[in-house]
Amino acid sequence: MSTVPGAAGDLAGRVAATGLLAAGAPVVVGCSGGRDSVCLLDVAVRVAGPDAVLAVHVHHGLRGADADRDAHHVAGVARRLGVACRQLRLGPRPPTGSTGAWARAGRADALARAATSWGGVGGPARIALAHTVDDQAETVVLRALSSPGLRALGGMAAQDVGRGIVRPLLAAGAARRATAAWCTSRGLGWREDPTNPVGPRGRVRALLRAAAAIDDRAVGTLVRTAERAREDEAALTAVGAALVRAGEPPTLDPEALRTAPPAIARRALRRLAEEVLGRPAPRVERRLEDVLALAGGPRDRAALDLGDGVRVVVTAADVRVEPTPRR
Repeated sequence: MSTVPGAAGDLAGRVAATGLLAAGAPVVVGCSGGRDSVCLLDVAVRVAGPDAVLAVHVHHGLRGADADRDAHHVAGVARRLGVACRQLRLGPRPPTGSTGAWARAGRADALARAATSWGGVGGPARIALAHTVDDQAETVVLRALSSPGLRALGGMAAQDVGRGIVRPLLAAGAARRATAAWCTSRGLGWREDPTNPVGPRGRVRALLRAAAAIDDRAVGTLVRTAERAREDEAALTAVGAALVRAGEPPTLDPEALRTAPPAIARRALRRLAEEVLGRPAPRVERRLEDVLALAGGPRDRAALDLGDGVRVVVTAADVRVEPTPRR
């Protein structure tokens, strides 16, 4: 399926062809009220059927009456499409920490809870998010500016099996202009978020508009770069994982770690940590040089905290990791 931005066309047919939505399969659609999520809600109804779809709007309580109008609009669209709608309001924002991180975590938790209840005895429903190829291009730029490595360049996957998340519009190669054309042709209104232009993503959006003025292939190139990066990351991760020795606990051979290409060794170290912790540990691989220094040191046993709640223990025989002890 091409991921080059294009016009609306038969968007429902293209989404159905991805297999991420299926007739009668329960799905929770995250709907902010913007054009992309309104488009996805309508397409989900056409592909899965109205009885299978639950529209979920998460109210963050951050924009006062404007946010209330978003919620009202989503409820109206859901009524028109004949689908169930659930409005979930987050609790008060913590006095410290990132507002964006709090909002993202709260939204993810709300959608996960809705998916569990909507899926019923068959297991959680899929969570469909309305990211487009434009969102993908923006994500690649944002992550490339803040995080090194292929994982950052890989952007968002069309399907996150572990979290039950699908991005049907992204998989179908839909751009924002296609979702706008779809909504307009279907007589579906949408809401605009006035905070978008001034945030980091809004600034990157303006940057990409400037890039497209230089070369109109800019967004498509970034999207294809993300696809290649995910493929390369998967291949390198598989090779790195093969260095991890099975056992309780799993370990690495210090010599194998020293002689492996750095790209492989970093992923082997990360895989080792993630097998032990049972959760992602992205910062661990950045400490490869420190771990290699320990492995080549004079002591019979050395330990080092790596971050992400992980400590590495190095002996002449093996490299292993363990949760950082509580102090």
